Amino acid sequence: MIYELYVEAGAPSLETMAAVVAADDDLPGAPEKDTIHRIIRDTALPPSQADVVAVVTVLARATTTWDSHDAAQRARDLWVAARMSSAVGVPLGEASDPFVLEVHRPIAAEQAGTLPPLPPYLPRPHDQQLAAVVQRAAEGASMMTVLVAGSSAGKTRACWQALEPLRKAGGWRLWHPFDPTRPQAALQDLDRVGPRTVVWLNETQDYLGGGEAGERVAAGLRTLLADRARAPVLVLGTLWPEHHTDLTRRPESQVRQLLDGTIIEVPETFTGTDPAVLRQAATTDPRLAEAIEHAEDGQITQYLAGGPELLARFTAAEPAAKAMIWAAMDARRMGHRNALPLSLLEEAVPAYLTATQYDQLGEDWLERALAYTAQPCKGARGPVTRIRAERPHRGRRRHTPHASGHDGGPVYQLADYLDQHGRATRADQIPPIGFWEAAAAHAHPSDQRALGDAAWNRGLYRDATQLHKNATTHGDPWAARSLVAHLHRLHPTDHRPAAHAAAHIALDNPYGVAALLGGLREAGAGDQVTALADRATAHAALDDPAGVAALLDRLRAAGADDQVTALADRAAAQVALDDPRGVAVLLDRLRAAGAGDQVTALLARNPAAHAALDDPRGVAVLLRGLREAGADDQVTALADRATAHAALDDPRGVAVLLPGLRAAGADDQVTALADRATAHAALDDPFGLAALLDRLRAAGADDQVTALLARNPAAHAALDDLGGVAVLLRGLREAGAGDQVTALADRLPAAGMFDQFLQFADHRERYRFGREPEGHPADWWRWEDLLDLG
Repeated sequence: MIYELYVEAGAPSLETMAAVVAADDDLPGAPEKDTIHRIIRDTALPPSQADVVAVVTVLARATTTWDSHDAAQRARDLWVAARMSSAVGVPLGEASDPFVLEVHRPIAAEQAGTLPPLPPYLPRPHDQQLAAVVQRAAEGASMMTVLVAGSSAGKTRACWQALEPLRKAGGWRLWHPFDPTRPQAALQDLDRVGPRTVVWLNETQDYLGGGEAGERVAAGLRTLLADRARAPVLVLGTLWPEHHTDLTRRPESQVRQLLDGTIIEVPETFTGTDPAVLRQAATTDPRLAEAIEHAEDGQITQYLAGGPELLARFTAAEPAAKAMIWAAMDARRMGHRNALPLSLLEEAVPAYLTATQYDQLGEDWLERALAYTAQPCKGARGPVTRIRAERPHRGRRRHTPHASGHDGGPVYQLADYLDQHGRATRADQIPPIGFWEAAAAHAHPSDQRALGDAAWNRGLYRDATQLHKNATTHGDPWAARSLVAHLHRLHPTDHRPAAHAAAHIALDNPYGVAALLGGLREAGAGDQVTALADRATAHAALDDPAGVAALLDRLRAAGADDQVTALADRAAAQVALDDPRGVAVLLDRLRAAGAGDQVTALLARNPAAHAALDDPRGVAVLLRGLREAGADDQVTALADRATAHAALDDPRGVAVLLPGLRAAGADDQVTALADRATAHAALDDPFGLAALLDRLRAAGADDQVTALLARNPAAHAALDDLGGVAVLLRGLREAGAGDQVTALADRLPAAGMFDQFLQFADHRERYRFGREPEGHPADWWRWEDLLDLG
């Protein structure tokens, strides 16, 4: 279509078209000459729908037979269709097996008869929250939510159940990335996710944990969620509470920013559920009836998933089978993914047996142990079971019998109920030496760094070093950093570890390369510094500008001036431009290195036009960087783009962007962004709301303050952040919103914040004796009013 339109428009020159595009602020995109050429000539799908629409609109206006609006809409439709035709995932209607998506298999019923795969679902309050997220996705918004609870609390089943409206609506796809590893699968195909796709991230920690790989996955997901051309998408995930805590420790990390505002807590029990509802449900399915009758403390979903039966099976296991479960527990809690090579388990088992138990093993001990651990627990998955998987083959999907380990052998999965049990009951135990030897010989290469870290932290230096050496051999730069640092401490004059690290690490992670360069310098391994600097300069990946900036810093510190210049040349010409924060950091490092020509070359690629707008704080950083580089035209262009399109789901970020625009002299844009923010900013983050109110007041945006207050943030702010609530209360008070201060304060007791409630007005005196559930102050009472019920 586009080339035909180009010919009919008289084949205008690229310079003419670029000038027309640049002069028209109403066009959705701003492609430059090279991009226009690719859109017209290349057969590949252009990455930006907006740029395609801009080119088509300009060409249609130059013809007498095309209506520009119709042509633009046709271009949008064709772009989406093309994106969908190559999109990942399967039609949601075809994803009919909940167990493929890791919903727990339920216990089997003793009664005869045919039952559906899953028992009837019992909704709880969190399902309403989840349904609201799904509804927003169905209406066209890109959304993400992560359900948080302990093992077998019903997280994955809730996600499965919540998709029913999308199944009925039709047109949705489901993508479950997991092969060859979860982060690798996600990173490989995130850019192929098309509109109306559910991204299924069960066990979300496997995608977002692990340091730099998790950061890259999180950055890719944030880009996906902010890409309006690919909306709507729905990202669903699940986490244990301890995993959520680990992932959100660093406030400025990509993972933390991705997860902020996405969490829905799932109760561990059905305590508080109407008994009549449970009795009625028990009549519909014998499995549910058994769980309701026998589950302790309301843990119905755990009973349905076979939790108590798993513990009973574990307790009653013969020595070899119990040793296999112990080995699987230790592998998981020491950092191996839940795809455990059989060779690792087999070699580790003897280390958990006494001499007598080992002598009594029969020739078929392994087969017997596997049969025992694989046997279903009342129909639910057994303690340790072989994993089934699908693998892509020549563009189509084919079923393979089982997943394979890196050594070609089968891999097994520990039931997550026992995984959690093992972490609690074995927390004070160090795995035996035979476990570490088996891990070094058979653990997956990408897990050996984590296992090595766990060994080092427990004082097992030799085993840790072996694992780090193995991971280094497979390219892991962080393992290489540990290998060099640890052995330099033990053997300061031996540079063989440094040579091994410099020769083997992969160059796709510039942060990791930079870290290793620093470690090599600290170890005095000058020759290895030079060798790695040469490799990195020529081949380091350029898709992470902040990482490239860190690498430039390390090269400068190492005195590798020629390599600094060479890498600066590559980066200026080829580095990805969609990460505003990273580009700003790279500009700063280039300027610090005196690389003026490379700064000019990078600016000539117009980062202001390509920066993603889903991170308002990052946009503010790039505005400052462009201003310091003297790129005033790009400052103005980025300010205009940010004003119209910056994401508003992070009010803290918007609060940072507003003064960034003011500092850039973009007063009109400050007003326009303030208008958008007050009308559309998310209201659930109390700290963010307080920051936004403060910045609006500092900007003199009184009308916008009034408009934001009119949306009643006191009624919408989440109450799970005590510090944020306190800051918002102060901000509302300073804004003169006394009614909302009172309204927000009145919400505190129900959220368990009665002590904070007492700090307002005369509450401490009025509620001296507490309050009644209905809200009014409790009457005076004394000791004599208490009953003797003990």
